[in-house]
Amino acid sequence: MNDKYAVIWTRGKDGPIKMCDLVVTERQTRFTYTTDFLASGNRHGVSLLADPALFQESPVVYDAKDLIPLYPRFLSMIPGRGQNNIQRRIYTRILEQRPNPPAPGLETDWELLLLAGHNGIGHLDIFRDDRVAENYYTHRGDSFHHPAAGDRSKFWAFLRENLQGEVVDLDAADIAEILGPTPSVGGMIPKVLVAIPEGAGWNGSFAAPGTTEINGTPCLDVVLKIEPMEYQGVLALEALCLDWHRRLDFEVPRFWQCEQDGMRLLAIERFDRTPEHQPIPLESLFSLFAIGDREFQETADIDMDELGRRIEVLGEVIHLDVRATQREIYRRFVLAFFTGNGDMHLENLSLLGGPEQARLAPVYDPAPMRAWPRHNTRSAIPLSFEGTEGMGEVLLKLAASFGVSTSHAKELISTTLEATEAYLEALQQLPDVPANRIKYLLGVLTREREQFSLPTTF
Repeated sequence: MNDKYAVIWTRGKDGPIKMCDLVVTERQTRFTYTTDFLASGNRHGVSLLADPALFQESPVVYDAKDLIPLYPRFLSMIPGRGQNNIQRRIYTRILEQRPNPPAPGLETDWELLLLAGHNGIGHLDIFRDDRVAENYYTHRGDSFHHPAAGDRSKFWAFLRENLQGEVVDLDAADIAEILGPTPSVGGMIPKVLVAIPEGAGWNGSFAAPGTTEINGTPCLDVVLKIEPMEYQGVLALEALCLDWHRRLDFEVPRFWQCEQDGMRLLAIERFDRTPEHQPIPLESLFSLFAIGDREFQETADIDMDELGRRIEVLGEVIHLDVRATQREIYRRFVLAFFTGNGDMHLENLSLLGGPEQARLAPVYDPAPMRAWPRHNTRSAIPLSFEGTEGMGEVLLKLAASFGVSTSHAKELISTTLEATEAYLEALQQLPDVPANRIKYLLGVLTREREQFSLPTTF
């Protein structure tokens, strides 16, 4: 691969500002903060582990790994390789139409980053050069396309046909204009970033992300999830779990359900934007661990016990309430355990804000994926339930790694176990979930609850 060059900008209350010059080779990623950005005093750098106040004008260098060849924070800005990633399909089709399309692999990922790497999750905007960046910010409002009914129908047709695995003859550039240059988020469920009219109800209408109002109606930015054929009922299950987290006093974003052109949708309010639509830094624990640990390349490279200790290490380099963060992650894991969400991995846990005041982001992606046999695992982050220990003892032992006392852990586990009795009843009332999925999930959870007990002495 030839050396690649780009620039990183960001948006603040005083307008856009160039943050860094970026160089990527086969062996390294390097970026250097600009003097203007350093003079601004903005501590929201490329990563929580790349604080501009510490690095100043020295280059930040990341050595490529086998599974993570690019600086990890940038990987989350590239449309993922999953078969349901809508944005990747669209932009890959656009790249294929070039006279000299990029080679598969990192070459293609780089071009996708330049196409889709702005106005996405978090606060970073990546461009080919400063001229492209300045043009984007100058005409940003003009480029937002407020889709008319016909455009939306074309968009939904594209989604429906692609999710059913069929080939459609549709101009990818037209769809890209509707979506904007925004990378969709990874995962098994198709997602796009859009804006919707604010209000108690939602009828399925949308506009490009960042749109502040349509015909006088204020808009808010959301992650829009589209239910795929192979996971029928997953959005109703996720909405139920979001509601259950809220009932149990977790911080949860607002969300809306809707059906459009025969497709089920779930719109979840983005928490990486201020009410004034300004971006807030958001970085996953996966990205942070991959940057800070040369040996780390995938979620399975640590276990749940180690996760709690790594939060303490993060607290040594950024301003983070370590104990509150540890306790909150432990609380989430206990509820995930009793609701059938075995998919709480390091990309589903993120820190919100800059190095001077970071905190755990609100709950997201809590769907009980154990309703599908191929996802029936108790924990995506390794945690051994084998041997002579019961499940209750495993959870109690884990508490110590997250700074939670045995007495508090016992109370939390008992309270959650009791509260989720009603969750099992609510599962059976969901009309949009296939009966076999509910039956399977109930069977998994009921068997484990029957076997579950807390040791009297510990």
